[in-house]
Order: sequence, then structure tokens, then C-alpha cells
Amino acid sequence: MEAVSETNENIQPLWQMVSLSDYVLPLAPTREAAAKGITAFWRLIHSENVKQKPPEKTEDQLFTFSETELARLVPAIDWHLGAESLDVKLKDWLTQKNKNSPICFLIGPPYGGHAYILNRWAEIHRIPVIEPPTTEQILSQDETWFSDWSDYERTWVLPSLERCYLRHAEGLTVVRRFFERALSGKLGSGLVGCDSWAWVFFQKVWSVPQLAALTLQAFDSERLRAYFGGMAVSSTLGPLHFRESDSGRDILLTSGAEKTAASETSPFLKQLAAHSRGILGVAWMYWRTSLCSVPNEKLESDPQARKADYSLAQNTIWLRAGLKQLEIPPGPNQEIAFVLHCLLLHNGLPVEVLVELLPLSREVVITTLHLLASASLVEAHNKTWRVSALGYPVVRQFLKSNGYMVDLF
Repeated sequence: MEAVSETNENIQPLWQMVSLSDYVLPLAPTREAAAKGITAFWRLIHSENVKQKPPEKTEDQLFTFSETELARLVPAIDWHLGAESLDVKLKDWLTQKNKNSPICFLIGPPYGGHAYILNRWAEIHRIPVIEPPTTEQILSQDETWFSDWSDYERTWVLPSLERCYLRHAEGLTVVRRFFERALSGKLGSGLVGCDSWAWVFFQKVWSVPQLAALTLQAFDSERLRAYFGGMAVSSTLGPLHFRESDSGRDILLTSGAEKTAASETSPFLKQLAAHSRGILGVAWMYWRTSLCSVPNEKLESDPQARKADYSLAQNTIWLRAGLKQLEIPPGPNQEIAFVLHCLLLHNGLPVEVLVELLPLSREVVITTLHLLASASLVEAHNKTWRVSALGYPVVRQFLKSNGYMVDLF
């Protein structure tokens, strides 16, 4: 995917469905790119001669919001608007029942919301949703799963194609049969969601046509500013002022006249867009974990009161300096890479299935998962392990640096 500058003055829709070839990665800020080269060396040489400006707010002045406060400030992502954008994009496809292209694919990176969007779209149109086959059906190559397509005259939705295969000698037959039947029109008209890592794997294994393959356009810094600003306005907390804790620079202003003062997108949002690779779910989690408050001055003399009070002093919300940078923990790189790559190829797996797919013992798999969990790189929900949103950028870079196949987002 191509990265381009964000100086385009033509404001694009916040939620925009585009073809895969039109997906654009947010460009890394100049200062971030330069920091990896000669500029960093120059600063190192002259650092002793430069008087550093003290931070606007020090770490011991900042306090994390309670979960209740965070739920008001950063509510869960509502993917309904993504479904509406998809609806506009699919208008002609639905009207014509697209005989030349019976299947339309929606591809998305981890935390990009493709399955949520398709489920919401199916709700809007009251279209049946096809559940993925069970692990047992996949490994036994049981094709009775196709009986779910009993009414081929109706459009159907399969939100998570990545749940329909396993990278195993016996785990590809069902999804191969799906491609054969779906692309030939034998399953009727359908909308299929697929994680970007599984999609690249399918492209490697078979020649999967990319006809009518869509994706949600990346959230660049302008889109992130509009998205987070919209959340703040609807939080019922009144006008809010978001500032960087180190420099005091404005990030977002949500009140009338002041709003125009922050017409230029802040470096923080540009860095966030680039680091998250434009993935809304990743950016959302970084934004949420960066928010802090400064207790009211009158309470600072009372340590207990300071811990208990998270009210917004003068309606200012501070964001910790820089983005939280996670690291791959010291350990056997090969085993760590095996586990992380397998989790991403399937968008998460239970321990029992991981053990079946990897050339590692159960003990090694569990030990590696807990090592990665201690570094906040993976997490488990309902017994399914998945790369975390905060960990995704560093995990992707780690796998790429070690020569593993990565997605295109």
C-alpha cells in the first residue's frame, strides 16, 4: 500500500470505502522519519549544549482516568457509519445482483472492524449471516458446512473468512471449496469479510481474484482529529481541551471559537496515524491509554483525594508525551515469531488449536504466550489469544524484519 502526504486540502469523508488498490497508508511525520537518520545523530552531539524546556506536566502530576470516565470520553467504536459507507459503495452491486461478480470481498487489517461492519450491514438489510465452520469441521474436511447456503436466491454475508481455514495440511480443503463454489456463482450472491493477513495467505496459496475487493480507507491524522473530536463533543462533558503533557501544545479543541485555533493538525495526531498504520481500532486504543487528568489544585495536598479525584481541571485533558512503545521481550525469537505469526494469520486462536498448528510443544506454546502477555503484546478473551491492539504495530514490524510474510496494510 502506498503512503502519501497528508497536506491534501480536499477533505475526504470520515468513513470511506475504497478498492484495495486505492488504500493509502498515512505518511510518517517528517520529524519522526528524520529521527531515524542524521537528525537524531545531530541532536545527540549537541544535546549537552541545548537547554531542555521542562515538561508542561510531569508524570507524577498526571493520573489515569477511571474506567467510567474513559467510557464517557472514549466510547467503543460504533461501526455503524462504516456499514453505511459500505452501503453506498455497494448500491450498484446490490441493484444489479452483479452476475459477473457474485461475491464482493471486504478486506481489513486486525482491529480494522471488517467483521463488525459486515454484521451491522447485514442487520440493516436483514440479510442472513453465515457462521464459520467449527475447528472439527475444518480439520475433518467436512463440507456439510455448505448446507448453510440453502437459499441461493438471497444475498448472504460471511463476516470472517479467516475463521474458515487453518494453516494445516488438512485445514485448507473447506476454504478451497468455498472459493471454488463462491466465485463460480454456485453459492449465489454474497458479501465476504476477510482479515488482511489471511487474505495475503490465500493469495500465496491460490490465485484468488481481487475483483470487487473493498476496504475501509486508512484513518489519517485529519480523520483521527475529526473522529476523536466528534467523540469529545458528544461526551456531554462540555467543551474539552486536549493538550500534550510535555509541550503543552494543543491537540484538540472542541469549543466554538477556540476550535479554529487548532486548524493545523497536531504532530501527535500525525504520529498516531502513522504508528497505527491508519487502523482505527489501534489508534483508538492508543488514544484511550494516553488520556490523563490533573487533579484539582485544592486536592493535591491530600494523597488519597488525589487518587480518588479524576475531575477535569478546567476541562483540560492531557495526553502523555509520545506513544506507548511496546517491545518484543527477550527470549527465543523463533518460537516468539512462530506464535505471533500464527495468531495473525488466523486473527486469534485458542491454545489447543495453536498447539495443533505449530511445531512446538504445548508447554512451549503456553510459556511463549504468557511471555508475550507480560509484555502486553497478546491478550486472551474467551480462551482465544490474539495480538493486542497496542502490540500490533511492533509485532508487525518484528515479523517483517525477520522475513515473515506480512499483510499489505
